[in-house]
Amino acid sequence: MKKSIRRLAVDILDQVHLSKDFAGNLLDECLDFNNLSGTADGRLLTHIVYGVLRLRGHLDWILIKLCHGNWKKTDENIKNILRTGLFQLKFSDRLPAFAVVDEAVKIARVINPAKSGLVNAVLRNYLRHSDRINFPSREEKPAEFIAAFYSHPLWLTKIWLSLFGLLNTEALCAANNEMPPLTVRVNTLKISPDELREKLKHAGFDPAPTSFSSDGLLLHSSPSPIQKTDFFQKGFLRIQDEASQLISHLVCPKSRESFLDVCSGTGGKTTHLAAILKNTGKILALDYDLNKLEELEKDAKRLGITIIKTRQADLTERLPESLTEKFDYVLIDAPCSGSGTLRRNPEIKWRIQAADLAEIAKIQNTILHNAAFAVRKGGHLIYCTCSLLPRENENVINSFLRFNPVFSVCPPPPFISPRLIDSGGFFRTFPPWHNMDGFFAAVLKRK
Repeated sequence: MKKSIRRLAVDILDQVHLSKDFAGNLLDECLDFNNLSGTADGRLLTHIVYGVLRLRGHLDWILIKLCHGNWKKTDENIKNILRTGLFQLKFSDRLPAFAVVDEAVKIARVINPAKSGLVNAVLRNYLRHSDRINFPSREEKPAEFIAAFYSHPLWLTKIWLSLFGLLNTEALCAANNEMPPLTVRVNTLKISPDELREKLKHAGFDPAPTSFSSDGLLLHSSPSPIQKTDFFQKGFLRIQDEASQLISHLVCPKSRESFLDVCSGTGGKTTHLAAILKNTGKILALDYDLNKLEELEKDAKRLGITIIKTRQADLTERLPESLTEKFDYVLIDAPCSGSGTLRRNPEIKWRIQAADLAEIAKIQNTILHNAAFAVRKGGHLIYCTCSLLPRENENVINSFLRFNPVFSVCPPPPFISPRLIDSGGFFRTFPPWHNMDGFFAAVLKRK
């Protein structure tokens, strides 16, 4: 029997919890398998899954008040049935309330029959008593209020309050609960931004230039998934957030110089560097994950790039002698908490713990120290993360500089907007201010 959209949403949320995969990947697989891409049902499924992930803390605060049992010990699949039901009751008017409750109970009878009565009771209890549920006081307990109302972990809201203050923390958490813009990077090896913008307009899209990246376009509306179009298949563009695009411009590559990308992943920044270089010169991309390197090679071929060579490497180990002092530019897109991408990957909020930050920073420090050996005299070392936490950003850089006095912070290129550079010379983006992911970057020069 064909599963309903709400049942598919619960299944994906269960998989996000069990597999630790990103919701976007699981959604894409589900949409393709069920032929839902570009359909109204596909959009509804995406709306429910991301809505629940973004607002899980808010939903759980209410559900804990309504459940008489131990919420922590409640089966995850029942939690997700209740979350999807409550999300629809409170934040969506696509179905009448009785239909939402009925559908949730039907799903519970299939997944966990013994708990179907609980699902029915809790959701009906919400309909009867929703006006009695209060959140913590914003004035007396700001961290607790933001955590519950704006759906973020309490430990994270406490850190952000100390860094950004109440108003900016509220703005940040509110922005994290919004749909991120669909941003693409134009592959200038094949087409100019103006040309692609006109082609997209004629195809029914609503493109607009990005505010800071000369290669970016915002797609305000899309008649079909951009990945399914000829524009994507022909290599005219790559889906990439504007902040990520700006990292390659921060590197400011020039022809006949050598480049090493030590944590290349699937190659968003690597292929952008190649495009800026007009596919001339050489770029070596390293990553520990062979699957990601295979994806990079596949995407480079789609984009018409031939100058990227890949190699598997573990940057927590010392680089081989053959790479020592061989590169003009070394880029480190360091593994991080991803706290700057919560609107795009809301599941991160519920996975990362405060205790994880020490180990993440340790790995970042190790990678930075090892990668520095590849920089030749007079060369540049660029370190970036998609995190908003100092422990992963300036603290890592300051620690590195104390032990490596031959490096110093270098001013960013003049075409990078001064609005994105802080007083220490570091590159920073802030989602509610700049409408892009939260990134940090430092450009260091070796004497």
